Amino acid sequence: LDGAKIAKTSIVKDCTNPVWNQKFCTFINHIGEKLTIEVVDDDIGKNDCIGTYEMDFREFVDNGGEFDGPVQLMLEGEDRGMLEIALTYVPYCNETKTDCDRKVPGCYFPMRENCRVTLYQDAEHSAQPEHEPIFTAQGESYVPPGAWKQVYEVITNATKFIYITGWAVFTEVVLVREEDADTRTLGEILKEKAEEGCAVFIMIWDEYDDMIPSLVGTHDTDTAEYFEDSRVCVKRCARGHTDSGTSGDTLTRLIYSHHQKSIICDSPPINEDDERLRVVAFVGGLDLTDGRYDTPQHPLFSTLLDKHAAPDFYQNCVVVRGEAGPRQPWHDIHSFLEGKVAQDIRRNFEERWTVEDDGSNELLYLDESEYVMEDLYEGEDSWNVQFLRSITSQSCQFSYLERARKLKTERSEKIEDTIHSGYIHHIRRSQNYIFIENQYFLGSAHVWEGDHIPKKATNLIAIELVRNIIEAIKNGVHHSVYCIIPMYPEGPPHSMAVQEILYWQTATMSMMYKYIAQTIEEQELDTHPTDYLSFYCIGVRGDDIPEDLAEPETDVEINLREKNRFPIYVHSKMLIADDEYIIVGSANINQRSMSGRRDTEMAVAAISNFLCQEGAIAFSEMLLRLESHSGWSTWAKCVRNSTIPEVLTACER
Repeated sequence: LDGAKIAKTSIVKDCTNPVWNQKFCTFINHIGEKLTIEVVDDDIGKNDCIGTYEMDFREFVDNGGEFDGPVQLMLEGEDRGMLEIALTYVPYCNETKTDCDRKVPGCYFPMRENCRVTLYQDAEHSAQPEHEPIFTAQGESYVPPGAWKQVYEVITNATKFIYITGWAVFTEVVLVREEDADTRTLGEILKEKAEEGCAVFIMIWDEYDDMIPSLVGTHDTDTAEYFEDSRVCVKRCARGHTDSGTSGDTLTRLIYSHHQKSIICDSPPINEDDERLRVVAFVGGLDLTDGRYDTPQHPLFSTLLDKHAAPDFYQNCVVVRGEAGPRQPWHDIHSFLEGKVAQDIRRNFEERWTVEDDGSNELLYLDESEYVMEDLYEGEDSWNVQFLRSITSQSCQFSYLERARKLKTERSEKIEDTIHSGYIHHIRRSQNYIFIENQYFLGSAHVWEGDHIPKKATNLIAIELVRNIIEAIKNGVHHSVYCIIPMYPEGPPHSMAVQEILYWQTATMSMMYKYIAQTIEEQELDTHPTDYLSFYCIGVRGDDIPEDLAEPETDVEINLREKNRFPIYVHSKMLIADDEYIIVGSANINQRSMSGRRDTEMAVAAISNFLCQEGAIAFSEMLLRLESHSGWSTWAKCVRNSTIPEVLTACER
C-alpha cells in the first residue's frame, strides 16, 4: 500500500497455476492512494516479477471497501494472467474505545484471567520515603520490590525446573548485593540447583562469534563453556539456521538475534491445604548479565569499589577505565507473573527448545497433577494478562495447531507478530494518555518525508499514536503521549551506527510533529505540538566520589569526573495506557522487534482489576525520579501543575 508491504504469501513451488488459499488480517494506517498486488517467481538471487495489479485504494474504500473476483495481472502493458482475490476494508470504530474486553484479538495465546503481576523498576529498588505513599488494592502502602532479589528467591526455591531464555546470560553476575547477602554468582547457584536434581535449561543467543569476534558482549561462548562439565544444559541458539546453506539464513543469523528475556520456575504452594506446585515466570527488559544491576538513584562513581566493581563494571557509551568511571546508568522495567499466563511463557520455552534440541536433552515432563493449573488469584488485586510474541516457525514449533492457523505465513514460515498487534490495539483504545519508555523509537517509514530515505521500518506504532492525538484534537478532547528514550543508542555517539539510528528516529519524530501541527492549524487552536507529544532523555548528576577512587587519566575521564553527570541508558520496553493497561517485555519500538520475522521477542499485556493503580506506579515514580534531579525538575513540575485530568490523576497516584 503506497510502497509499504502489508502482506506476503507463502511460496507455491513448481506450479504454473498456483492456489494459495491464504487469509491476511492486517492493520493499516497509510495515506493509501494505491494498492499494488505483485506476483513474483521465487528465484535464487533476484525474484522475477510475473505481473502486477494496481487498485485505486481511496475509490475502493469510498465504494464500500468490498471486492471479490478476478483481476488482470499486467507487466509492461502485456497480459500476464488472472488472479482471484477478495478484499475487505474494516474501518476503525471509535466505539471500541469503550469496549471492556481489552484482549488483543487474533493472538496465539489467549487472555488469562485471575493472574498476579509484580512490576519492577530497575534491577533493585528501595522505597523513597520523601514522597507520598502509593496504596495497593488492600489499602497498604506500596513498597517497591527488587527484581533481582526476587529472581534470587525464586531460583533458589525451585525444586523441579529452571528455564532461562536470554539475549545474554553472564555467569559471574551476583544477584543480591546487600551486606551479609549470598555472594554466590548466578553460575554457581545454577550449578548447585542442577546438582540437587533441579532441571536447569538455558537458551542464549548464539552471537555468531565463531566467525567474527564478539561485537556486543553477550558472553555466549563463555557461558556455554562454564557449564560444559555440569548438569546444566545450555543451548546457543542461532537466529537463522544455516543447514540449508542459503544466503538468507546466513544473513538472518548474522544480523538478527534471539532477544527474549525470561525465567520460568516451579514455585512452592501458597495454600497449606494444597501441596501442588505453581509455575511462575519473569518477563521484561532485564538480561541476567553485566551492567544491568542498578537502582533508581543510578550511581555513577560511588559504587565502583563494591557493587559495580569488576567483573560488573559496564560502560558501552564512552571509553573509560573501570577503576575511574563513570559507569553507564541502566534503567529497565521487568515483571513477575503468577497464574495461567506463566504456563504460556513455559510453553514458549518448550516450543523454542523443540526446534533447537537434537533430542539428546529432553525437557522435564510436567505432570499436571503436581501443579496448580486453575485460577488462583481471584479478587480486586488480580490481573488479566495476555502473552505476546515476535517469532517465526524457524525458531519455534507452534504446538497449538488450531491457533497457529490464524498466524501469517510468508514464504514457508509461520509468523507471529502479536506484540505489534498489541501495541496498535491498545493505542487505538487509549482515551486519555499514553506513557512509553523504550530503548528505540522509529517506524511508520511509509509516511516519512523525503524520497531518499529507505522506508523499510514500516511498523505502525508512531503513526497510530499520531492518529489518536489528531482524532482527540478534532473531537475537542486532550490526549497526551509521553515518551522516555535514551539520549542516544549504546555505542560511541559519533559512530556511524549510532548516528544512523538517530537519523531514523529524527525522521519518525519529525513526521509525527508535522501531522499534529497541521491539525492544530486546521482547527485554529492556540496550542503547540509538544502539548500533545513529548520526548524526554533523562540523566543523573551529582554522585558522591569515593576518596580512594582512581584518579582520572584520559581527557574523557577528566571531563566526566568534573561534570559528574551522565545520560541514563533507558533500556525499558513499556507502554502504559490510561492508568489501566500496561505492556512490558523485550521488544523495542523498531522494525527488528516488531516485524515478527527478525528478532525473537516476548511481552505481556496486562490490565488490573484494581484499575491498574500499581501499573501506573512506573509512570508516577518516573515523575518523582525526574523531579529529584534538578536538571529535569522543570518538566516534572510543569506536568504536576498541569490542568489535564489524566495527568493529574497519574501524578496523584
